[in-house]
Amino acid sequence: MKRFVLFFTLCLTAVFPAYARLFKATEFNLSNGMPVVVIENHKAPLIKHMVWYKAGAVDEIRGKGGVAHLLEHLMFRGTKLMKKDEFNRQMDEMGAEHNAFTSFDVTVYHQLADVNKLEALMAMEADRMRNLAFDAEDFAAEQKIVYQERQQVVENNPAAPFNERLNLLLRGNSPYGQPITGQNDEIMALTFNDARDFYAQYYAPNNAFLVLSGDIEPDLAHMLAEKYYGKLPAAEIERAEPKAQTEVFKSTLEMALPNIKTTKTVQKFLLPPRKDLVGSYFDYMVLAEYLGGGETSALYQDLVVEQQAAVSVAADFYYLSRGNCVFSFSARPNEEENFNWAWFKQIFDDAVAQAMHNLTAEELEKVKRKMIADLVYVNDNPEDAAYWVGYSLAVGLTLAEVENFVEGIQGVSLDGVKEAYDQLLAAPRVDGLLKPQETTETAQ
Repeated sequence: MKRFVLFFTLCLTAVFPAYARLFKATEFNLSNGMPVVVIENHKAPLIKHMVWYKAGAVDEIRGKGGVAHLLEHLMFRGTKLMKKDEFNRQMDEMGAEHNAFTSFDVTVYHQLADVNKLEALMAMEADRMRNLAFDAEDFAAEQKIVYQERQQVVENNPAAPFNERLNLLLRGNSPYGQPITGQNDEIMALTFNDARDFYAQYYAPNNAFLVLSGDIEPDLAHMLAEKYYGKLPAAEIERAEPKAQTEVFKSTLEMALPNIKTTKTVQKFLLPPRKDLVGSYFDYMVLAEYLGGGETSALYQDLVVEQQAAVSVAADFYYLSRGNCVFSFSARPNEEENFNWAWFKQIFDDAVAQAMHNLTAEELEKVKRKMIADLVYVNDNPEDAAYWVGYSLAVGLTLAEVENFVEGIQGVSLDGVKEAYDQLLAAPRVDGLLKPQETTETAQ
């Protein structure tokens, strides 16, 4: 069995030699400067059509939180050429799965449909890129919907207040410290002109890019994209780069909330933006995988299997941001009465230190092979490929960097991972504890 696993792993690395391109994507610019990326996948006659606007919550004026998300909703209200709700009706008639989302750095509109519907998708999406039309009644209706949506999100996720507060403590006055939805009072204070201004400032072909993933040839994609998006006028775009943070607001947060069933601990470390990291961001990715990337990880084997001090543990490195990177640990302690947070933090930190002491070049290679093996099927699903490429390009990575992802992992060295760990120890840190709220019955 061991020989089979070794052979399988070697085969996987052979699939991805150092020079392999992960997606084999084609990239070109339209005449107005709008980039287009085509990821071919001819296994089914489907196409994923995604327009990524480089405008998200971090681009909002302070005090106008939630306007990017509100505008996302208004984009479905109609255009100068298309009546209200006509967009949704036509999408449904085409059998297209369609939706949108807003993040800190981007707002994205996407559809999955039969490839023969691609031209219609482009025509409709290009129309609302520059011809959006909504009135005061539309604005008021969507404002209430967005407000209620935030209420539902918070109410349906009992951990939401903890997560938002912890992020605020870590990110301080940075735009990344605020909820993407905006605060309740901010949402209701937004005006019709706030939404119109945000649309006019950021929604233009040269501040967006198109990702097409599926059963499409690059030449045909280029012709269609030029026909519908290429004719739209470019605009003067002023988009400020987020300032890097160097310190956090507070070091600890402890909250007891209703409807929380089990205790959870979180550690978050504020690292420099990707381009300013010591070493490569791949070093930190491999570090996270080694420490807390599933049941084979060092921390899981120590804290869950051996010490039985926790029932789960995970590590994550978030680098898909224009701002600071964030490294985090989370764990669910194996609870006993009178849980001692200080004790658990100490054994957790000790376990991390011990894991780093035990890390060898041989063990590192196992981790890297596992990460590469996980990429084998990444291009099988057109949607997964489109999201991966889109998110990467949205935060400033080049297509070449995305294509050479496997090579980046292969290039990680033992010294690089240990240096990344040293940077983690020196980084500003926030510790959080979320626990069940003690009820009257519990207290008795």
